[in-house]
This record gives sequence, C-alpha cells and structure tokens, in this order.
Amino acid sequence: MLALELPDRGGDTQYVNMQQAYEELPEATKRRIADVKGTHVYQSKHSARKLMGLTKEAKLNVPDAVQHPLVRTHPESGRKSIYLNPIRIEEIEGLEEADALDLLNELLEHATQEKYQYRHRWQPGDLVMWDNRCLLHKANGDYDHAQTRYLYRVMLKGDRPV
Repeated sequence: MLALELPDRGGDTQYVNMQQAYEELPEATKRRIADVKGTHVYQSKHSARKLMGLTKEAKLNVPDAVQHPLVRTHPESGRKSIYLNPIRIEEIEGLEEADALDLLNELLEHATQEKYQYRHRWQPGDLVMWDNRCLLHKANGDYDHAQTRYLYRVMLKGDRPV
C-alpha cells in the first residue's frame, strides 16, 4: 500500500503476525483446530464491522461461500498460521454456532495480543507490503472523516489456503 494523502492523525493500519500467534498456542488448541475448516463469505452475519455493498459485476466474481482451514501452511516457508478473518468467517465445520463463535473469539483474543501486533502510523510516501497468507490487517477508522485518507492498494491473486 502506498500512502498519498493522510488525515492529521489516526487512520493507522494494524497487522497481526498469525504465524507467531499459532506457534504460541497451547498444544491442545493446536490439536483441536488442526483439521478444522471455516466457511468464509463476503460479509459474515457475525461481524460488527460492515463492508460496502458489491456491485452486480463484483458479485459475479465473489463466491457465496468458500471453505478454508483454520490452520494454514505457508507454501514457501512451510510455517503454520491461524487463518481466519472476523469479518468474513461465517461458521466452523462441525461446530454449533455458539461453539464456533466461542472458538473464534478465543483464537482472536489470543492472536490480537499486543505482542503479535505491529501498528503502522502512515506518512505520505510510505510503502508497506505484507503477506495476507500469514497475518491479519485492519485499517483503523479513528480519524476525522472530513479529512482524506488516500492510499493505493494492489492485491495479487494468490493460491488457495492449505
């Protein structure tokens, strides 16, 4: 992402190292989630954060639901990471809704500890690249929305999580 125009304050991006978070999970939790899949959708009914609606054309390119493992192995490094997105994950295979939400909350609470986070405070001209296969990121909306936060973002088509 390349920062072009930024508000006076706020609008940072936070990143969470999901590989380190996975590595520091209790062994019992690693075993519990080892072969479990989550169903990902464009906008989960459980997400408090609402995404913008899709155009008709965009809807044609977004599948209704996709199964991904909760533990993803990076294709180059071989390292495992927790693989979930609280905005998109709708359900967890084999779990009742309440149990699935409890597990997601447990994993997110663990993964979003400060020790796994990096917060980038943007400056004009900053260029940041990251690997979505092994981290979470979130743009913070904690700025004056009358001011402009304008960044270029390029996304590369990747492989399916394994």
